Amino acid sequence: MRFILIFFASLLLALPARAEELVYVVSTGSAMPMTDFRDGVLVGGLLKEFGDALAHELRMTPRYLTVPRKRVEAPLANGQADILCDLRPEWLDGKDWLWSEAIFTNNEIVATRIDTAAARRVDELRRQRIGTILGYRYAHLEQPLGEEFIRDDAASDDLNLSKLLRKRFVYMLTNSLYFDYQRKVHPERAQLNPVAFKVSSFDTYCTLPQRGKLSLPTLDKAIQALKRRGEIQAMLARFRPG
Repeated sequence: MRFILIFFASLLLALPARAEELVYVVSTGSAMPMTDFRDGVLVGGLLKEFGDALAHELRMTPRYLTVPRKRVEAPLANGQADILCDLRPEWLDGKDWLWSEAIFTNNEIVATRIDTAAARRVDELRRQRIGTILGYRYAHLEQPLGEEFIRDDAASDDLNLSKLLRKRFVYMLTNSLYFDYQRKVHPERAQLNPVAFKVSSFDTYCTLPQRGKLSLPTLDKAIQALKRRGEIQAMLARFRPG
């Protein structure tokens, strides 16, 4: 009997340990090339590629929790999730989150159709209805325009782009990664103006709760390893159609 117990114990020890989960919060407000959703499940895009690579580097198993943009902080606060990526501190309410080093560089832009001249300065956007995303903050326009910043909120970039093409408004606030991708692949790409007004350039980061399962030095070390091997740049290149 003792031999049998020892035999089964040795079998259990020989089995590979199940990797710990790393649960990402992902906003449903984004779209390709950042996120590809099917029936509410994240199945592809830059954020999934990055998340998978980061989890592999950490020897963890990735899982993605998708929520509306206005709710992205709640899963971190209540312990449902471990990490949130592609954001900036000023975009969130919580001030106690831990922030990694930069992961992506992007541009905030005001896009138009081909039949509309691109804006040249912020003043031209006063009292203009602008396509925005519900829950997003646009400090570079909110501050100088004040009450003359007129938002037309939608749940995602894709919905805003549809409204722009249907002439619901003439200006759309978005980012260059998204808009450049759509100008290459969208069925109505000929209607999109290749010239856009750049509001600002920005880096985005990953954020952690103070007492989560992952420490900030461990996260930064993993991000640095991905950068050193050129993996993040390779991901960006794959989602930048030629």
